[in-house]
Amino acid sequence: MSGDQLFKNYVSKIFDAWTVARLCREQCPAGRLTDQKLDSLIECMPDIVRRVKDECLLEELIEDYFDDELNTICEDESIQQVAKLLFHGMSLLKANNLTELQRKLESLPTGCDMSKCQQQVVCQASESEEEQSESSYASLEEEDVEME
Repeated sequence: MSGDQLFKNYVSKIFDAWTVARLCREQCPAGRLTDQKLDSLIECMPDIVRRVKDECLLEELIEDYFDDELNTICEDESIQQVAKLLFHGMSLLKANNLTELQRKLESLPTGCDMSKCQQQVVCQASESEEEQSESSYASLEEEDVEME
C-alpha cells in the first residue's frame, strides 16, 4: 500500500471513530447533505494537512468547517485531539515512516455502536439557582397587581 493511501485510511479511521463526526452523520445537522459534506471533508483532509504548516491552523479549519458547513459546534477538546493525530500522521508520512504510520492506524480505536449507548442526561440545579427561583416566586407573591 502506498504512503498516500495509508494516510487516507488513517484519516478515514480517525473521522469514523470521532464521536462528533458520527453524531453529525446520525443527527444530520446540515440537512440532507450532511454525509456528503463530511465525506468531502474527509476526502480533502490529506491535502489540507499536507499544506497546513501549523497544528493550530488545522484546528481552526476543522472547527470552522464543522460550524459553517455542518452546523455543529464542538465544545470539548476533541478537535484539538483530531488535529494532533492528523498532524502527527502527516509528519510520519513526510518522514516516510510508513511502518509507524501503519502501527498508529492499527492502534486507533473504532467507534462504538451509538445505538447501544445509553443516553445520560443529568439535570441538577445548583443551590443558587434554587434560591433565585424561590426568591423570584416570593417576590411575585408580595407584589400588588392591579387588574383593570
